[in-house]
Amino acid sequence: MSKVQKTTDERHSVFHRNEEIVWNQVDHVPGESICIRVKGEDTNGAYAILDLRKNPSNGPSYGPPIHIHQRTDEIFRVVEGKARFHVDGKEFDAEAGDIVVVPKGIRHTFANFGDTPLHLQITFTPAGDELAFQDSVGKSIDEIIEMSRTKYQVIFTGPPLAK
Repeated sequence: MSKVQKTTDERHSVFHRNEEIVWNQVDHVPGESICIRVKGEDTNGAYAILDLRKNPSNGPSYGPPIHIHQRTDEIFRVVEGKARFHVDGKEFDAEAGDIVVVPKGIRHTFANFGDTPLHLQITFTPAGDELAFQDSVGKSIDEIIEMSRTKYQVIFTGPPLAK
């Protein structure tokens, strides 16, 4: 059973102070940390926003394996640095200020191959898939792959990008 929030018509404003945000290290990707800025429960499941930081000085610069979200669209905004994206079989670089929109059902991934930190803001619509980042803490990559498939309808289809 999925922990997906249902979207309703009832909406309210959301305000979170930056200093209240909790950053979590992603165990299976050295140097990567995430924080959920806007939870799905804040938006009645309409969307969620998280930030991801990847510091290349803290380990290899790969990102997640190539994957497909079967239920959510994913919108990436590059806040700092440069990311190499793989979307639907094509690779390209996105820099600070750029936006990449990946509709559900499209194979994609990203990596930081630069020498500077990468900061992405990621929006999931509808919400739900942001919880996979929380749920992956302390799990092996095999456990993450199975949980992603069964709980979040995210299918891994290939390896992470290589330099």
